[in-house]
Amino acid sequence: ITDEGLTEYGMQLPEEGLDLKNYLSAVEISLIKQALASSKGVVAHAAKKLTMRRTTLVEKLKKFNL
Repeated sequence: ITDEGLTEYGMQLPEEGLDLKNYLSAVEISLIKQALASSKGVVAHAAKKLTMRRTTLVEKLKKFNL
């Protein structure tokens, strides 16, 4: 994704700045929840939608207490 592509997704740095770690975690949690919902809770299918290994998604679920 290019810089221009990011602005298409509504991602621009706020004038006051932001806590990047918290922001990225919130984005990651949101996308994981969406993938799980659209996969009816099947972790393997959600992982495929997120193009990651199932075991990686399981680790993230534990990390974020999901």
